[in-house]
Amino acid sequence: MQNYFQIVEHAIQKLGLDPIGTRGNEEGQWNLKKGNFDIMIDVWTQENKTFFQILSPLCMIPPNSQEDFFLHLLKKNFGLCGVSYSIMDETVFLKYTIEAEQLTIDNIYNIVTKTAFYAEQSEFVPQP
Repeated sequence: MQNYFQIVEHAIQKLGLDPIGTRGNEEGQWNLKKGNFDIMIDVWTQENKTFFQILSPLCMIPPNSQEDFFLHLLKKNFGLCGVSYSIMDETVFLKYTIEAEQLTIDNIYNIVTKTAFYAEQSEFVPQP
């Protein structure tokens, strides 16, 4: 696991951020900020596999016109590369998950910058 953590922290450093300052409360978690958007990175083991995930919370599911909203998300997913809109509880996220054995510093750097780009390009703006 420590090897994966080092790869993530080197990628965070390549982004121009302090990896130690972005560490989350639990080992294997980092929290980055891009404008109004949070980008959360997680590395964990489940059923003898290690996973890498990026989540960026975008907005809450609107109380009205949910069917139209979900259709909008599905249509927008078609144009995304690597990431997708996902919903957990009542929150819409941009999400990217892979098995950690595929991780490289450049791969993480590209995924984080792509997620930040898509978050900024979305019409969902989180409330500060």
